[in-house]
Amino acid sequence: MKQYLHYFKWPFVAIGILAAVYIGLLMARSAAGGKERENGECLTKERVFDYGDVLSEKEEGKLRELIAEREKQTGCDIVLVTLNESLKEYAREREEHVPYREFVRVFAEEFYDSNAFGYDKPIGDGVILVDNWFREDDGRIYTWLCTVGRAETKYTDAMVNRLLDDVYRYIEESPYKAYEAYVNGFGHDMMGGGMVSFRLPRSFPLPVAVASMVIFVIIHWSYKKGKKTVSVSTYIKGKPQLYNREDIFLNKSVTRRHIPRNTGSGRSSGRSGGASHGGHHGGGGRSR
Repeated sequence: MKQYLHYFKWPFVAIGILAAVYIGLLMARSAAGGKERENGECLTKERVFDYGDVLSEKEEGKLRELIAEREKQTGCDIVLVTLNESLKEYAREREEHVPYREFVRVFAEEFYDSNAFGYDKPIGDGVILVDNWFREDDGRIYTWLCTVGRAETKYTDAMVNRLLDDVYRYIEESPYKAYEAYVNGFGHDMMGGGMVSFRLPRSFPLPVAVASMVIFVIIHWSYKKGKKTVSVSTYIKGKPQLYNREDIFLNKSVTRRHIPRNTGSGRSSGRSGGASHGGHHGGGGRSR
């Protein structure tokens, strides 16, 4: 029994190490936050406003939990608004000649200010993403990321573009995944290396099992032939008689065949774009 367990010792050690790393990362992530909210004048505790009805109730709840965690880590309010209506009249009542691409910008700034969002003070540190699913008269659907306070100071145009790229990578396939990327991306940008921003997939045990199997096979590959436990005299009494036999090599014939090598090619592409707005709000937009 002890010898049998010895064979499985290293896979168990490997699993234990992986489990310890996993627990350590969870503890590091929990310890990363701790900053207390200072704004007592915000008009709402809500952070997910799904007016466009693109999320399920379960997805909204998961986003609220994630936002609460990231807000404490970053010291910034994180707000999400989805819409499915034209903002043309709304925006041009406030800014007469505002272009189509900035209708959502006008809404985002007013929504943030009117609710007094801000982690440190009203209209203070925070970010809001407004994603309007309505196709305006120019045939485009618009999204705007608005940054305020420390978030405005932190975010360059390149960072705005990168975060919007992350959102638009998933937006058509899965709005929830896109907005999750927004929240996690903002948290990572604000905290940098100080935040462990990871979420292990539900399939995490599968690669662990596969890794353990590979380790087991590698360690015991040298034992594949087994040990020699018998000899020619094990089951024979007296001195065994051995007969000498040999094969005589006469000739050989070799056949060669050319195997052509296949070749292939690949390609890749990318894009980026965005805008920024001055004043006490920053940020940029994207359309689809």
